[in-house]
Amino acid sequence: MLLPLAVLLAVVLVERDPVGALVGAGGAVAGALIGFAVLQLGVLAGGLALGARVSRVVVGVGGRVRDWKLGARTVTLRRLPVMLSVTVGPGRAPVRPRLWATSLVSALCGLAACVLLAVLGDGPFWHGAALGATAAVGMSLWPRRTVSMTSTGWILANYLRLAGREAAELDAAPLVSEASAAVRAGDMAAAEQVARELGERYPALQSAVFARVIIMEARGEYGPAMQLVLGMMRAEGVEQRDFTLMMAGLAGLAAAAVEAGQLDRELGLHTTRQSMADAEQLGYPAHKLNGTKALLALLEQDTESAITLATKAAYLGEDVVGRADDLATLARAHMVAGDNAKARSVLAEAERLAPWWPRVVGTRERLDVC
Repeated sequence: MLLPLAVLLAVVLVERDPVGALVGAGGAVAGALIGFAVLQLGVLAGGLALGARVSRVVVGVGGRVRDWKLGARTVTLRRLPVMLSVTVGPGRAPVRPRLWATSLVSALCGLAACVLLAVLGDGPFWHGAALGATAAVGMSLWPRRTVSMTSTGWILANYLRLAGREAAELDAAPLVSEASAAVRAGDMAAAEQVARELGERYPALQSAVFARVIIMEARGEYGPAMQLVLGMMRAEGVEQRDFTLMMAGLAGLAAAAVEAGQLDRELGLHTTRQSMADAEQLGYPAHKLNGTKALLALLEQDTESAITLATKAAYLGEDVVGRADDLATLARAHMVAGDNAKARSVLAEAERLAPWWPRVVGTRERLDVC
């Protein structure tokens, strides 16, 4: 909140008259959007050129309009095309130098945009745009890491000097991504093979356990997956960021285990509620828990809330399997509400995304009985 106010104050001080300040404020908003977009274009260009894994490109904000599959990448268009978001992760080895260099390309692109706006821009609008872009790029280059994001500045300041477990986790990340990709494709044999390789090469890392959790969930083995997550949480030296992510994952597994009859209802619902509350208190974004909240509402027979939350989760989410799971929850909520026609429509979309996912298959079996 302080940064936008500082930018607006700077615009007022530069322009000195109400009309110029108003025009400059509009320019500052446009400049911030330009700055963020150029940074993301730098991530895209750097990732493609340097061998990092570019998995997703999202254009805009709001509801999903359309998805395109380009090889291993998904391009999503949303209703308001005012933002650009590029998801990049570990690709070919060596992982850390590639990600660091990708972030460097992004930073240089952002700084170049700021310089061009400052040098070439003329008039209140472009003065404001230069200030807005500078603020956006500066915010991205400020080193900080939270549960939901890692800034470009943090990567540039830390990635090349990471050591110990954290460095090993990043080095193992390409195999985790490979296992996840196999699960998304429904190729469980390939996922199992990658998980075995992870276990052999990195037996002490959370990454190897995480791969097993992904596979167990894909097989509908929610109870055993919960035990693995609880084991990771009890391990020594778990960072708060990782602990928070585990807590969020535990909440979803507990709810799914109750639904599947693999966990006592009272214990499972309490675990779901408490884990979600703890995750949010530790900084996990509340909107990313909408899918779990929807399933919890459904289990508690709050059908209206389940429909609302599952709709938000499914149409704002990016992960293919996660969206299919949320759509399965939404279809089940419509069934409880007595609208099987709507449930079939929603389930058809889930089957287009991940027809083999256990909760999608289970929902189809329920609908076929109706």
